[in-house]
Amino acid sequence: MPEYKPAPRTVVEACFDPRGTASLDYVYDVAAAAGLADQPVRLAVRRLEAAGVLRQEGRGRKGRLHLTDAGRLRTDADARFIALAHAQDAGLAPWDGLWRLYAFSVPEQRRAERDALRTALTRLGGVPLAPGTYVSPHDLLRELTDETSQSTVDSYLITAEATRLAGPGFSDPATTAERLWPAADTLAAYGPLADALDHAGRGAPADGPTGAAHGSTGLVATALRLADAFGHALEQDPLLPPELRPSPWPPARLRHVFQERWTAIREQAPDLSLFRAFDPPAAERG
Repeated sequence: MPEYKPAPRTVVEACFDPRGTASLDYVYDVAAAAGLADQPVRLAVRRLEAAGVLRQEGRGRKGRLHLTDAGRLRTDADARFIALAHAQDAGLAPWDGLWRLYAFSVPEQRRAERDALRTALTRLGGVPLAPGTYVSPHDLLRELTDETSQSTVDSYLITAEATRLAGPGFSDPATTAERLWPAADTLAAYGPLADALDHAGRGAPADGPTGAAHGSTGLVATALRLADAFGHALEQDPLLPPELRPSPWPPARLRHVFQERWTAIREQAPDLSLFRAFDPPAAERG
């Protein structure tokens, strides 16, 4: 099996501290610990800067990266996804039984706003029922406003709530969920996480040289692999309420195992600043 290497973007995003800054010296050290050369990391930084996620101050290892407002919004949204997953797995986020409908018709000259709405709804787990109409069991209005703009939402978005949703091949909540969000697609998204957890469970090396990453190379690589796989799974998971999925639900078990592994990593390297968003909620840490 080829040696795992995280995506350079994963490494860059891993290194931001709670203030939204990251030393390039630290970024390159973490990348090296994960087996990545400097060049792909530099390219990832340039792409993220071009996308408006971050800005770079200074050059070389003495430079620093700063999250932009757009980058912070994306990071905050990701943190909310993780918090929702934790709450669902703990039985603290019951479904209120409402389907949320989101409809919009945006003029062609406002194509960018139309595309932004589509992209945001898809990223947030909404699925199309018909052209320009999406559905979700979650209230997505706050996130849609963050990821598009208040003016776009106010000008073009129509929202509604329904207690019953039916169509060709579906009528009750369970069949509706399976028709619109097939379980097989979500289960497949957790395949890399299952593999990463299996690798970590076999005892990834915890020794080796240390450096700015404040942890061994083996520990850093294991942390990155787990976080990369967990992030991939959450990007593909609409996080439907547990009431709409079969029980037991394998992704919930995998998230629980991930949380155990992640806690163990943080205990071995408490100064490792990678992916603090993946830490268990404070109440669960005790």
